[in-house]
Amino acid sequence: MMNKLTYKKKLQYVLIISGVFMVVLYQLALSDTIDLAMETGVMEEQVANNKNAPEEIAVIKQKLAKIEQLIGTQVAHDLDVHQLLLESVTGYVQTNNLVLKDFPQPFSISDKGYTTKTALVIVEGDFIQLLKLSNYIENNYQGGKLVALDFKINNELRTRTRKLNSTIYLQNVKAENHEENS
Repeated sequence: MMNKLTYKKKLQYVLIISGVFMVVLYQLALSDTIDLAMETGVMEEQVANNKNAPEEIAVIKQKLAKIEQLIGTQVAHDLDVHQLLLESVTGYVQTNNLVLKDFPQPFSISDKGYTTKTALVIVEGDFIQLLKLSNYIENNYQGGKLVALDFKINNELRTRTRKLNSTIYLQNVKAENHEENS
């Protein structure tokens, strides 16, 4: 029967058989290799994207620490925030030739599941030293966040001198522990 076939028919059969052979070869050997090569490319891209992951984690941890400081979850509940502020401010005031004019008790406001404590510190001195004090409090005081500064010049009638006072506002926000909030 093979002898009766023409070269044209033989060529057609060879092409058909080679096509079937290519499909079988692709299914058995090449498809897995191509899939693995694609997965390798994707994984290499993921590894390249994750090379700076430790730095990104450190940045995210810093942001989380700032957020925790803002809402007050980082400060221990038994720690007296007002006393901590007084110790921090008086130490700085004594070493930098400033005068602590007033240090009233902080006041609290509760609203929408959060308690906000606001503390005031009124200090007298020159402008540069007062700015350095505010920077010191902002960077070193962990009991809350410096939210505002107010500078006022007071004229003393007796001595006819002008004195610069700075009012520093610090806030500490804590989540209240109510049954509906937890």
